[in-house]
Amino acid sequence: MSKTRLLPVGLVALALLVVVPAASAKDFAPGDLRLCSGRHCVEVTNRPVLKLLSRFYYGPHSPARMPAPRLGAPAFQLRFTDGYVTGVVATGKLDRFLSYGVNLGHFLPERWYRVPPKAAQELGRLAAGLRPLHVTHALVEKSSGNDGCSSLCS
Repeated sequence: MSKTRLLPVGLVALALLVVVPAASAKDFAPGDLRLCSGRHCVEVTNRPVLKLLSRFYYGPHSPARMPAPRLGAPAFQLRFTDGYVTGVVATGKLDRFLSYGVNLGHFLPERWYRVPPKAAQELGRLAAGLRPLHVTHALVEKSSGNDGCSSLCS
């Protein structure tokens, strides 16, 4: 192979080495994400649901927006294992997500987004043993520049 053909092949190989680990770093493993209410959390372990949530958080397409839930609606935090609150899911179906700063640009402050239906269904199943928090003005305001925690943090 000539040197002029070898250079493009080498560049493609280098690009793959850089891109593949970055893409795989966005995949959630069982337990990486937890559904929480106050001091109690339940790990999300369902692999297909984790894949849906990973695409929801980091996918190439912006998620669909949803109307804000009513004040007082049930809400739960979504936390990473390090305690960082990524945002909250709310309503009886847990089908709405409000980001607390995860993936800025993908999620806008104080905007609610549609959780993928299968993921919302699994979150609802996990929430069955938890006492819900509730949507408040303070909860929504935390979306516009918080540090990953809120008045809901324990």
